[in-house]
Amino acid sequence: MVRAQFGLSTLIILIAIIVTAAVAAGVIIYTASSLQSKALQTGAQAEQRITTGMQITQVFGYQYDPSSGQLNNYLQKVTVLGPVVSLMPGSNPINFEYVSTLITDSNGDVYSYAPSQYEPTAIYGVLQGGSFIITGFMFNNQVNVQNVTIDNSQVCSTLNNFTNQYIYTNFTYVNGTLVSCTVGLNSSIIGYPLSVNQLFQILQSMNEAGIQNPYAIIGLSVSQESVYLTTGELYEIMYYLPNGLSVNENYNIQITPVNGYTSQYGGAIPAVLSQSVVSLGGS
Repeated sequence: MVRAQFGLSTLIILIAIIVTAAVAAGVIIYTASSLQSKALQTGAQAEQRITTGMQITQVFGYQYDPSSGQLNNYLQKVTVLGPVVSLMPGSNPINFEYVSTLITDSNGDVYSYAPSQYEPTAIYGVLQGGSFIITGFMFNNQVNVQNVTIDNSQVCSTLNNFTNQYIYTNFTYVNGTLVSCTVGLNSSIIGYPLSVNQLFQILQSMNEAGIQNPYAIIGLSVSQESVYLTTGELYEIMYYLPNGLSVNENYNIQITPVNGYTSQYGGAIPAVLSQSVVSLGGS
């Protein structure tokens, strides 16, 4: 009887050991599988971050004179900086609305450019036959937005009451309290050929209306007009610099897509600017 009890106890212990070992093995297998899955996911994200990005092929500087609204050979200052960009080899398409740009100079000026969820900060267009065809604001994943209503009084309070041949702002008050506003492009400029001076006048107007650091996204070679930069396409991003870059001044451009690689280009403005449009180099 004692031997039988002893044998039964041994069997129970043996079964318990086997069950415990099986559970432990299952946990180990699950943990290993989970770690492997996370490692693969992290690796894929890291690879995507490394390969997703733009390359700056060339940079142009424009001597645009805000006082006259014209390009000026004698200004000796770059007030619009225009890097030409394409996708890096192997990069996924990039949504311009998820791209931020930082421009710094040796005088300590810092210009930050990025789309806003409240107000339009960029205009979109294409270059055709030497003229610029503006389709509208780039806003809310569209490139043909003619006006934007802003239901945020704090944002509206940063804008100015402004109207000219290119852009206008309207403000709505309820019982004397600002509740909303509208920023719009005049229909007369949508889809019509514009000169480079007129293009820069629009950017200047946006700035005077209170939109900080406006810029233009201009398709030089595009397969489809959209917020996406895709393989084979070429865009020039024209950044308006209110203070400008003087001769011999150093500058640096950083263009960063969300979850992507930062493209950089830097240099110095030439000591003499003999043309109103100058090439500042590129990769």
